[in-house]
Amino acid sequence: MSNNLQSKLGEGLSKFQGGIEQGKQKLQVVQEISKHKKEINETSIKKSKILLELGQSTYKKIRSGEIVDSDLNEMTKGIVGLDHLIYQSTKKISELNQSNADSNVLTCSSCQAPNDINAKFCGGCGAKMEKEPAVEASSGVSCVTCEEVLSDTANFCHCCGTKVDK
Repeated sequence: MSNNLQSKLGEGLSKFQGGIEQGKQKLQVVQEISKHKKEINETSIKKSKILLELGQSTYKKIRSGEIVDSDLNEMTKGIVGLDHLIYQSTKKISELNQSNADSNVLTCSSCQAPNDINAKFCGGCGAKMEKEPAVEASSGVSCVTCEEVLSDTANFCHCCGTKVDK
């Protein structure tokens, strides 16, 4: 009987050890899969950054006339409209800041926090503080792309960056 008991204990122990080995193998497979998923994710992020830079570079070249393609020009029209909205809103913020400005306060363009007029960086968000140059409007010259009224001295549109033909 003790042989039979030892045999059964031995079989149980063997099964237990086999289960542990299978568990170790499954864990290794899961770790390997996780490693590859992480690599895919990191590579996808790098790819997205490169594609974003490529898109921005292409957009600039389309806007400057270096690339002429009717399909790309059509896609760019929507972006031009968004550029125009961003420019108008930035211009309104600047006007509101000037009309409501304290002579010793400079408002951050990123977070709208008030800062000392001589501040180089925003105390609220850390963004670089830059005084926006005043944009003088002309009496009739408009951008051919976004129709923004331009200053007489402008070589490029203040809104969309299109080169001004003079």
